[in-house]
Amino acid sequence: MRGDKRDQQGLDCGVYVGGIYTVIQTKAKTTADEWGDNYFLLGPYFEHNMKTQVEQCEPVNDAVRRAVDAMNKHGCQVYFGRWLIEGSPYVVLFDIGYSAWNLDTWKGDLWEACNVGIPHHDQEANEMLIFGSLTAWFLKEVTDHADGKHVIVQFHEWQAGTGLILSRAQKLPIATVFTTHATLLGRYLCAANIDFYNHLDKVISPSTFPPHHLSFRSLKLKDGKY
Repeated sequence: MRGDKRDQQGLDCGVYVGGIYTVIQTKAKTTADEWGDNYFLLGPYFEHNMKTQVEQCEPVNDAVRRAVDAMNKHGCQVYFGRWLIEGSPYVVLFDIGYSAWNLDTWKGDLWEACNVGIPHHDQEANEMLIFGSLTAWFLKEVTDHADGKHVIVQFHEWQAGTGLILSRAQKLPIATVFTTHATLLGRYLCAANIDFYNHLDKVISPSTFPPHHLSFRSLKLKDGKY
């Protein structure tokens, strides 16, 4: 991102496991060195990781501090600290289970935003909806107190996708980037010699996946499109 980083806030949002963990971990030091106190990672809280990989501290950024305080006062559990990897980037972690009380409301928000429903038995999708809703809530609080700074958020993979959708639905004043790492799906499609770059509308559909024993997560929208 060009420009004076003092006038910008950069956030990476995702569930940092597998390949995504590797990508973020390897670029964290460079990004933290360039952005300083204006760079943050957003992710879900896991108690075992918190004890061994994160050092809790108070936010030095006023907008982030206000956002964390506001959400905690409204029944959320939000943690702030430094991730104990090279570069020691700041992290904001949301306790998904603690905020499950609002799941039905957030399902309604997602339906109003894009007419997509989530089955009650899909635990992973429900958890990622909670994570995305908390992310959008946090970004709303941050932008309310950003004092004119440009807020840039990169969302990683489908697990962070609802945060992007809900942020756009609320018309938050942020610049967004969405990155799909999707290496497993890419391997299957390439092995099958599918020209997916030129036929995305045909290959990204349920009929593509049964031969590869993959599950299809997207739900059909009311207009018939995926």
